[in-house]
Amino acid sequence: MFTFLKPSGRGSSLARPALLLLLLLLLHAALLQGPLTLAGKALLLGHFGAVLLWQPLVSGEREFSPAGTLVLVLVLGVLGVFLSWGVLMLWGLVLVGIFGGKVFHHPTLRVRLSYWLALMYVVVALVGLMLPQMLAGVAELPTMLRSFAAWFALPVCGLIAVLGLGPAPERESAEVDVVGAVVLVLVVMGVLLGALAFMFVAGSDYLTALLQALGSMALTLLLLALVWGPHRGFAGLGLEVSRRLLGGGQTFELWLREVADLALREDLPEALVAAALARLATWRGVCGLSWQARPDDGSAGSGLQRLGSTSLHVTRLTHGALQLEVFTEQALTPTAAWQFDLMLRILAEFHAAKLQAQRLQALSFLRAVHETGARTTHEIKNLLQSLDMLCHAVLTDDGRDPVAVQALLGQQLPAIRERLNEAMLSIRQPRPDDLRPQPLLRWWAALQARHVDARIEYVLEGELAGVSVPAALFDCVADNLLRNAQDKQASVIRVRVQAAEKGCSLTVMNDGVPIEEARAARLFVQPLASDSGLGIGLYQASRLAESAGYRLTLDENAASGVSFGLRPK
Repeated sequence: MFTFLKPSGRGSSLARPALLLLLLLLLHAALLQGPLTLAGKALLLGHFGAVLLWQPLVSGEREFSPAGTLVLVLVLGVLGVFLSWGVLMLWGLVLVGIFGGKVFHHPTLRVRLSYWLALMYVVVALVGLMLPQMLAGVAELPTMLRSFAAWFALPVCGLIAVLGLGPAPERESAEVDVVGAVVLVLVVMGVLLGALAFMFVAGSDYLTALLQALGSMALTLLLLALVWGPHRGFAGLGLEVSRRLLGGGQTFELWLREVADLALREDLPEALVAAALARLATWRGVCGLSWQARPDDGSAGSGLQRLGSTSLHVTRLTHGALQLEVFTEQALTPTAAWQFDLMLRILAEFHAAKLQAQRLQALSFLRAVHETGARTTHEIKNLLQSLDMLCHAVLTDDGRDPVAVQALLGQQLPAIRERLNEAMLSIRQPRPDDLRPQPLLRWWAALQARHVDARIEYVLEGELAGVSVPAALFDCVADNLLRNAQDKQASVIRVRVQAAEKGCSLTVMNDGVPIEEARAARLFVQPLASDSGLGIGLYQASRLAESAGYRLTLDENAASGVSFGLRPK
């Protein structure tokens, strides 16, 4: 095993500049000798070795395994056998890319100038030494251009040697501008191919064709620069390219607009996420999605949801409360993975905003409940004042007729007691003792006695002997459902209790108007205000049912009837 040359200590100030100078000198000598000669092949092999020692793309501390060393020797041997001017042309373009990736962003000006000089030499060698050799015998080429390219290496190498004498940076920058390197390679290839086109199509000589290709490329770059940025109402080609790169070929902007529209239409966070991801599942290459919402505030999140099919290529993303798995036909490219990550971030922000809106709405209902409690307390205070005045009237001995006093008490006390019971029931919170099981038949008789005036059909099913139910829970659910049915002026109201091995279930059905789908989806999730109340009755009943081990559900919601069920989990 061996390692790349690692500049260290005092010699580090000369290691990389010396290697850069060495690889350029070896390349120039090989070009003068020719790749088909034995000396040229030897010089090029030495040049490749110097490039491996100098290259800025792989860490200098990386070790070669025996297998890697063998592969490297075989590759160099194959290059030595098949070396030609065409292979050297391709290698020159590779060097243009390597030097071009360092000339824009290297932090040290001296080193950046060295790379610029090396890049200039390679370009001159391409147009003055390599391409003319490939065209030898096909077109008449000026000898002056070859002489200029042959002597051009001397000032370039001299300047690189002078620039390398200064203090070296503490650390060689590993940053490579890939886009700049690709652009430079494309520009050089355009000039070379343009020169060939002008020679064989327009019939120009090599030097004229080369100047025409350079002028055409310069004019093209100038026009591109003019249309790249925004100008007089024109958004610019750069913005459109950036949008295409951001979209990765997909309709990212359209999806983002649709998510914003969904955020205005959907009130539930889960519905917003489901609709947005359903749109995402239609993208090209996406097989399916699975997601889950887990809020960090301790509230219950949504279960695992799936859409489409699965595949071997899966990308897992997590942001905020959202966890997403994207199944694709092929493995996502880094750009596509970054795009999905960005979209999930945006969707997670919308989801968090919806959750926050739900919490604020719940707080507003809590405030309404407190205000209701305050009004109820005020009502009780008024009742106590009425009782105080009534007691004062009875206890004061002013010669009143006892019959009149008795009539006053008989008239006022029942009304006061009824108002007091209603006020106490509205503010009373169920206690743990209230959830203790009580005989079903006793609770059933009490329920019928409370609603004796209403036209309600009562049905009992199953073995009822020795069966018990949590009376407070069943009272809360039954009273709320019966009151809602009566508010809808339902003509048929049916209460059915069914006893089974797992426990008793309560079903309340009415033939009133069905509940809207949007309200039905949020019925037990949050309080819903209605025309006749604050809409917290069923919400509180659902929370009470969960604490007692029961579940309150909407079993049927159709024109034929609306049915609610309370049953054990």
